[in-house]
Amino acid sequence: MRNELKAPVLEPAKGFSLFDSDCLPWTRHLDLGWIYLLVCLSGNLLAVPLGLYLGLWIRTKRRGWSAFLIFLLIAGCILALGFEKSGRITIFTGTTLVILWLLGSFTLRYEVREIYREAEGEKLELSILYTALFSVWYLNYRLRPMRPGLE
Repeated sequence: MRNELKAPVLEPAKGFSLFDSDCLPWTRHLDLGWIYLLVCLSGNLLAVPLGLYLGLWIRTKRRGWSAFLIFLLIAGCILALGFEKSGRITIFTGTTLVILWLLGSFTLRYEVREIYREAEGEKLELSILYTALFSVWYLNYRLRPMRPGLE
């Protein structure tokens, strides 16, 4: 008999998930201390990828693309500011960036509240003031596992 070489049986690789076991963003596990450290070390530039990530999470919950697209526009404005040499266009781009930032934050707030309302029957309480001041960092911090069917 001939010895046949058999390929080892490989178990299927565990799939990488963008979200945790509760189907919530991984970033929700960050404590306030880590959030504060990330804001300080990144000059708040990590807020844009966090906004994109939360927008993508909202999209996976079968909601709209609006929050993701707004934060994509914010990323584009930041890139445009990096290449800008003219003063007038910089002022316009900066003003647009501030408006888009507030629009993106409150769009995320609305979508998060609607996701929790659909799952639990009641909206998640999110402060308007904290949303305006701390934006995606606050919204990310306030995410919690959903309790389906609460009414």
